[in-house]
Amino acid sequence: METLRRVSCLISALALLSACEPKDKPEPIPDPSEATPVPEDTSEPQTELFSRTFVAFSDLTSWPQTDISPAFKAMKKSCTVIMGRDAEAPVSVDAPYGGTVGDWKPACSVLEKYEDVGELHRFFEDYFFAYEIVTAEPINKLTGYYEPELQVAAEPTESLSEPIPARPDDLIEARLGDFEPEYGNKKIWGQVRNGKLVLYPERADIETLPKNAIAYADPADMFFLQIQGSGRLTFPDGRVMRAGFDAHNHRPFGSLANHLIQKGEIERSEASMQGIRAWMEKVGPERAREAMNINPRFVFFRASDIEDPEEGPQGAAGLPLTPMGSLAVDLQHHPLGVPFFIETEIPNAGANWQGEETSLLLISQDTGGAIKGVKRGDIFFGWGDEAGTRAGRMNYPGRFIVFLPQELAESDEAS
Repeated sequence: METLRRVSCLISALALLSACEPKDKPEPIPDPSEATPVPEDTSEPQTELFSRTFVAFSDLTSWPQTDISPAFKAMKKSCTVIMGRDAEAPVSVDAPYGGTVGDWKPACSVLEKYEDVGELHRFFEDYFFAYEIVTAEPINKLTGYYEPELQVAAEPTESLSEPIPARPDDLIEARLGDFEPEYGNKKIWGQVRNGKLVLYPERADIETLPKNAIAYADPADMFFLQIQGSGRLTFPDGRVMRAGFDAHNHRPFGSLANHLIQKGEIERSEASMQGIRAWMEKVGPERAREAMNINPRFVFFRASDIEDPEEGPQGAAGLPLTPMGSLAVDLQHHPLGVPFFIETEIPNAGANWQGEETSLLLISQDTGGAIKGVKRGDIFFGWGDEAGTRAGRMNYPGRFIVFLPQELAESDEAS
């Protein structure tokens, strides 16, 4: 009890460090001509970093041709959470522009009526207004992530020598909202020493014990697994399981790509996952490990069965991620469960993997240690080699347009 009391006293201070990172009766579908005209969104933004400007769907020229079926599938998952929450609760404490849960329930309650592919666009047009994110913040970047498929072994071998670590017994998790409600679901991880909660060691100082190894993998595979946050593990006997994110050491994320560029080890054009792997193979395991330690963050995993091979791993919203339908965002600025219409370039599936202009509808269902900024997003590409190649080459700016329920705009106008 004394240790817990001391941990509680430290929570407020540690919270300052934590900013670095799981039915109602349907109503009739209204006639679109009866929609209430929307005023420009003049409500105060939750941060001075950005504002929102109304955009008519008719002005989104790429909208009618956009394949939004993955986002619709992802939206269904988010709506299962929304329909079970208190209508008065805020969607996000940190991003109040998302309104309350009650603002989202009307759309979620009728979502099942729009099953026909030709009706999906109409669902969003009927129940949402579009707002472009406007910011003076210089960061504007969309990257990609995926679920790698790793060959692993239950015991270490010459090539599969790196432990995939489960959470150790001495890594303590604290949910800040249990101590101070305004911190919500923010979590911190640390280690208790002499009755105090302190930071866990950095990557270079962590040694994984055999009892905490889920399996053993190629060292480079393990490093990239920690960056992606989850992966599918295939054992020699054909058994497949998932290693999903469980915790990290609460150290800041360090970019290996930027480090190698600054040191002149690789060119900027080689700073993809594939390029970094090639560099690791060239320099050998000792230099590769030394370089990997430039990233002090260390991720721990939990093992689980894969119930549906067509579903991705769980994101920060506690829901399975949908390939090309789920987006990781900075939760200091944006809520979970929100549709984002993105105009950007995306690597094609052709032989040259060049970027092609495209538009996507994505639902914010995840976050990540490197996802920091208003116009900063990470697109979930799926799993396997092709998804990995496309995700590894994804690095483009984009136009960010958020869809918000019409009820939210009307309540802003009323207030």
